[in-house]
Order: sequence, then structure tokens, then C-alpha cells
Amino acid sequence: MNTEWPWSSLGCGTSGIEAALAFVLLVFISCASSSTIQSGLDLQATIASASAGDTILVGPGQYSPFEVDKSLTILGTGGPTVQAAVQKPGMTIRADGVRISGFEIAGMGKDPTSKFNYFMENPQAAAFGIDLPNAAILIEGENITVENTSVFGAQAGAYVTTSANFSLRNNTFESCEVGVELIGCRLGRIEGCNFYNCDKAGLQVELSQKLSIFNNNIINASNSGLLLKDSWLCEAESNRLSGCKEGLVLWNSTLVEVAGNKADHNYYGFLVTRSNNNTLLENDAELNRRSEFAKGFGVGISLQDNSSYNLVAKNSARESYNGMEATRGCKFNVFFGNAARENNHGLRMDKCSDNLIYGNSFADNKINAYENASRNIWNTTVGNYYDDYSGRDTDGDGIGEMPYQLPSQGFPSFDYRPSIRPYAPGEVDRDDLMAEVMKYARSGPVDDVIPAYSVKDGIIIISARKPTSPPKWPEPALYSGLI
Repeated sequence: MNTEWPWSSLGCGTSGIEAALAFVLLVFISCASSSTIQSGLDLQATIASASAGDTILVGPGQYSPFEVDKSLTILGTGGPTVQAAVQKPGMTIRADGVRISGFEIAGMGKDPTSKFNYFMENPQAAAFGIDLPNAAILIEGENITVENTSVFGAQAGAYVTTSANFSLRNNTFESCEVGVELIGCRLGRIEGCNFYNCDKAGLQVELSQKLSIFNNNIINASNSGLLLKDSWLCEAESNRLSGCKEGLVLWNSTLVEVAGNKADHNYYGFLVTRSNNNTLLENDAELNRRSEFAKGFGVGISLQDNSSYNLVAKNSARESYNGMEATRGCKFNVFFGNAARENNHGLRMDKCSDNLIYGNSFADNKINAYENASRNIWNTTVGNYYDDYSGRDTDGDGIGEMPYQLPSQGFPSFDYRPSIRPYAPGEVDRDDLMAEVMKYARSGPVDDVIPAYSVKDGIIIISARKPTSPPKWPEPALYSGLI
């Protein structure tokens, strides 16, 4: 008699009887750990009675704040609502393997007096929660998903700390101080979320790594739309950033890929400050002007404050005051294959040196490109296209015989190989482009001036040399006589 089950494998090294017993045990475990429960109005009691692996269905109604301390799936149907309170998030997740979907949470705004009174009445809570904002959603754990949930009016819509492999999908955060705040997280994904009218920031990321931020809308944040601070190896792709003070900000971050995003109607579309070894590729920055800060002033793509070794390639910068710029000590960056059109200034280089600028197209700008107290490289075997270039190409190689002299102050600047027609960049190879910088740079890198990243025990360490006194830079309206 053949005792093998049809699906048993000789490679598994088990007999047919052992396979049968294993199958029965698997079925028993699966049945015992995957119940579906319909919650009553006391959701916390339902969670307490559930077993790990259960699914809880939550119908419409008003629910008290709840905490999840085991692996559960909690699905809201019909728009169940939760009202958060002072230091009591609408939902608190302190377990791994949790999935929550379909809730509406009314948040609690910043209220220092109520927070002080709370900790006076609950002194034992101060030991672990005194620094926590009034969050609508608090996440501490791994493999957590929150989706199809909306938050209104919280100090922090979602506050996520030291979490890994988490996912925030198709959520809405409206009128929060910070829509989502991530601290010390890794391998997370924020996708398809909407952030509206946040005060401090839409999405704020600190000390985090390997995050993927895709297809989000961040609209009308009073300060930063998306802020990546002290973070590395992250991706920000196909996001819309509109009506913010700064659309997307990299602050002391490295190895971040910023690709295919659109930033419009901000003061700065994309702002890179004190950040190195990042890539800005195929982004669209347009109509970045905000007269409430400085009349008519705004920048599409800005590198500032010693940001170095960054690649800015195949971006579009249109209808801003400065389409692109690098200022305040930036070095060894590459501007390649970008198109700057209909700006006051297509590209402004201010107090920076040894940046490589070639293969770009400048057209319909009041001033296509200029340098102030800077010394950069404006061509390799090919230069840039300028629609106001008046030289000729008698040999038909597409390169003008007469150098293009850039408006400049401090040093004379030339593009010695200006292109007769707009440049059509092909594939972008970051390593090749960065190698070009060192081939043409006039001076080599200085280790104690240019902060780089290092790897120790598999962890990327970002270092920055702190100045002994703060530098003093002129205000934007005072930069050279060209503005």
C-alpha cells in the first residue's frame, strides 16, 4: 500500500505518515489562529479576547482610542471613527505583523498646557512618553501596515519610531502639524498618501535608511513638504509637492535618489543642504515663486551649504526666479542634461567652485547662466546650449567656434564648447559623470572641508565638520548686481 500523499516530496526526507501528520497539524494550527471576529463598540475588549493571527471586522460607529499588542488584522468598514486625546493616540501599535485599514481618526493638536496637566496626573507615563507629540497613530514595531485611513487635526498624524518593514498606503493626513514623522526607521514604504495643509511638514524623516517614498501628494505645507534629515539610501519618486515653503528637502543626507517628482508653487522646489552623494534625476520644477518671502523670488532646484558630489541630471526647471542654483561652498557636483527655461536666471552659481556643468539647455531666460565669486567648469568635450549664443559652427560639428562668455563677477567664466542646438542627453551613468568631475576639476577634494560618508560595521556614517562660527551670507536680494 502506498502511504505517500500526492504532494509529498522525496527531497523533503519525510515518510508519507510523517507528511500526513504534518498536514493535519498545519490545518489545526491554521484553523486555531485565523478566526474572523465582528467587533462590538468596545474595540479594545475585542482585541484583548482575540488571538494572534485573527481578523477583526469593525463596523461604523464612534470608538475609543485603542492599542494593538499582538499580530492582528483590523478592518474598518463603513468609516468607523476614533477620537484621539492628549497623549492618547487614536490607535497605538506595539506589536509586529499588524495590518489596519479603513478608519477615520480625529486628532489632538499641540496643547502644552493639557500635556503638562496630563503628566502631572500620570507621572509614571512621563518616563517613556514625555517627548511624544499628540499623535493620531503611534507605531512601534515591524511588518506593520496602515492603509485607507484618514487623520485630521493631529500634532502628528502618524508618529513612527524604530520601525522596520512598515507600510503606509493610501492614507490622508490633513491639517496636522506634521502629517507623518519617522524617526530611526528602515525598510519602510510610504505610497499613495495625501498630505494637505500641514503646518510644520507633510512628511518628516529623520535618522532613517532604505525608505521608499512613492506617488504621494503633499499640498500646502507651511514649511517643508517632504524633509529627509540625517538619512541615507532612501528613494523619493513620483511625488507631487505643491504650495510649500520647500517642496523636497535633503538635509545632511546621503545616497538618496530623488527621481520623477514634480514641485510647483513652492519657495524652493528641491532644496539640498549639507548633503552629499545624492542624485536628482528627471524631476520637474516649475512656477516656484513665493512673493510673501521675497518679491517674485523662488528657486526650482537649489544646492546649498557645502553640498557636494551630487548629480543633478535631466531635470526641468521652468518659470521660477532661479531655475537652478548652487551656492555657499558647494563643490564637485554635476549639472548634466537639464533644461532651464523661462526663468529670470536659468542657472546661478554663487560662491562655489569645481562643479561640472555641461549638456544643459538654457532658453527663454532673462539671463541664461552666470557666476558670482565662483569658478566652475562649463564644458567637457561638449558644453551647453544657450539660445543667446551668437557664434558660428563653420565645420558643422555642432560646437560653436567662439567661446560663450558667461556673465560673472570675480573671475571671467567661459563655456569653451557651446552647443549650437539643444542637447539631447542619453542614459545617465552616475559613476561616469562623477568621474568627469575629477577629470576637469581645478582643485582636488579636501578631506576636512568636504564631508563624506563612511561605512562601519555595515552602517553608513554621515559626518559633517561643524564651523567654529556661523558663516554670514548675504540675503538673496543682495546677490550680485544681476538680480
